Amino acid sequence: MSAGVVIAGGGLSGQRCAEALRQGGYGGAVTIVSNETHPPYDRPPLSKALLAGEKEQAEIAFRSADWYAEQGIELLLGDGAAGLDVERRKLLLESGAELDYEHLVIATGSRARQLPGSEQYENIHSLRTLDDAIRLRGVLRAGKHLVVLGAGLIGQEVAATAIGHGAEVTLIEAEPLPRARALHPELAQWLVDLQREEGVEVKLGARVSELIGDGDRLEALLLDDGSRVQLDQMLVAIGVIPNSEWLPEEVEILTARPDIHGAGDVAGGDHWELAAHQGKAVANAILGQEPAPVPFTGWWSDVHGVRLQGLGQPAANDEIVFEGSPSERNFHAVVSRDGVPVAALAVGQPREIPRLRKLLAEHASTQPAKEAA
Repeated sequence: MSAGVVIAGGGLSGQRCAEALRQGGYGGAVTIVSNETHPPYDRPPLSKALLAGEKEQAEIAFRSADWYAEQGIELLLGDGAAGLDVERRKLLLESGAELDYEHLVIATGSRARQLPGSEQYENIHSLRTLDDAIRLRGVLRAGKHLVVLGAGLIGQEVAATAIGHGAEVTLIEAEPLPRARALHPELAQWLVDLQREEGVEVKLGARVSELIGDGDRLEALLLDDGSRVQLDQMLVAIGVIPNSEWLPEEVEILTARPDIHGAGDVAGGDHWELAAHQGKAVANAILGQEPAPVPFTGWWSDVHGVRLQGLGQPAANDEIVFEGSPSERNFHAVVSRDGVPVAALAVGQPREIPRLRKLLAEHASTQPAKEAA
């Protein structure tokens, strides 16, 4: 069955690839395969607007069912990729079905990393899918205590959303500061202060040493400093694992073949802008077009009603210059290394991002190679 282009994964990169193929005039079969039962949807709202009840499933879908029909794009939902036969050019599905392909796009994304020993507890949550968000939304209650383990983007956003709805929230991070690889220490501290100002209890440099439960419910965490944190619900947001276990070889090896391509989390596109670009770039390759230039991509977040937008990857000892008012949650900052701008953050100033992106892109070729601390 199928042939043409088969896209394994129903996330952002797969969706953008399908759209770009049709926009570029590709007339062959296009099939999107997903282990989820929902049509492709946008994931950033899961920890914000959808979790808060401000949006519903239909509002975060990338396209309507009619659009897929009009474009001749087949959706195979609830039957994810389970194996790959590269010699026969066949994608094996969980149901046992096989799909022939001329081009295969590996875009199966990633899944939430789980806390060891947590499987038995029904009040421990992760947040990676629409079903995850709906389940978590159903148990958030005013006055109830939510512990968020991990202070990355998802953890920060869920903490803000939950406390905005009256929950008591404790945010626990193992590192001395959150988002150490994406934020300069001064910016990371500003984010911690923001959470605390809004009523979130933030514990930094804290690690879980024991889970204390009763039957199928987790009741408390014992931290490595001996303190005990009582809870009603817990979100584990300690990173992700690429969904690549179904592949016979590493993604990098498979995508060296002219008929196999990779995009999104599973191929290193670990944030929204980059995943979207990779999906379009794969479509260009299939269409035989020149590859699009790689943009200076960034990330964004909405926390306590404030839009945060970041570009680049700073190191701890980089110089930082602020413009605006951090205390009023309206500023931007440029991070420089050896006099060269390498990263930037805008808070409440979205109009600054195009200028900052241009500034960083102009200096990117002169940036000395240095791993962020």
